[in-house]
Amino acid sequence: MRRTSGSERRAIGRSLVFGGVLLFSASLRAEPDDATKNAARELAERGARAMAENDFAAAEDAYRRAYELVHAPTLSLRHARALSRAGRLVEAVEAYVRTTRFRLESDAPAAFRDAVTDADSELAALRPRVPKLVVVVKGSGAVAEVTIDGKPLAKALIGAAAPIDPGKHEVVVRANGGESRSAVVELGEGEEQRLELELEAASAPAPPAPGAPSPAPPAEPRPGTSEAFNQRSWAWVALGVGVVGAGVGVTTGVMATAKHSNAEDACPAGKCASGSEGADDVESFRRLRTISTIGYVVGALGIGTGVTLWLTAPKTDSGAKVGFFFGPRGAGVSGRY
Repeated sequence: MRRTSGSERRAIGRSLVFGGVLLFSASLRAEPDDATKNAARELAERGARAMAENDFAAAEDAYRRAYELVHAPTLSLRHARALSRAGRLVEAVEAYVRTTRFRLESDAPAAFRDAVTDADSELAALRPRVPKLVVVVKGSGAVAEVTIDGKPLAKALIGAAAPIDPGKHEVVVRANGGESRSAVVELGEGEEQRLELELEAASAPAPPAPGAPSPAPPAEPRPGTSEAFNQRSWAWVALGVGVVGAGVGVTTGVMATAKHSNAEDACPAGKCASGSEGADDVESFRRLRTISTIGYVVGALGIGTGVTLWLTAPKTDSGAKVGFFFGPRGAGVSGRY
């Protein structure tokens, strides 16, 4: 089993001090329950152990969670230090600033006051360490977006010094037309670099050379092409629907006339007793008359549309022929093309 070093024991001891002042932090905000205070204390201790083992990513996670549970400047300061040691200097600056802005009451513990004072001095030492990157976009292409490591850069920071963490970063500039330029930069602590990327505007079509023929207009559909075939096909469909509709109108019209004649014979003076055969004939007449009217309307629209499509379709060399037929079993349209 690994023995705890002196530095680790001191770090854990300091974390216990943080746990002691967690109770007082409740006076700054709403009183947390016991479970919340216990969880924050354990997270602070975990963060102290991670810092002693140079596991700064784990320390940052633990201190951040502890601070979210209990807002104490001591935890905020530790979180800022963990971010700084992890190389996340931009976030560390904001954590230090947050710590310095704690409003302390007159009876605040000395640990709270020391945390705010330490944060102020450590922030002053950290700011010069933060690298700066100036992204300059040249050319006539309109800039749509600049990203650094996949995150959008605010338009107000394009051409201005933007704080950035040390290390390698990929910068991508995209134009409105879809063109993009990218570059990888590496910055050390306290370094400032200027990156220039050039975008070209979308090239317009070159004008024709003097004496060159003008582009030919789009060709009209030639006889026998698919355009003519498709229109004539729809003409056949419309004609078929129209002829069938007309056939239905004629057939049901004849049937309605017969029902009307039967009703006149069965109902003297035009009055039919309810439930009588004459009354049934009257209802059948009305129903068939409605169907006949609809059939005539559909027939007229279908035939009219079909004829219009046929006459306006490009001519073909196939010698198309069309014919209509009526019979006791139905009506229709036939032809070849």
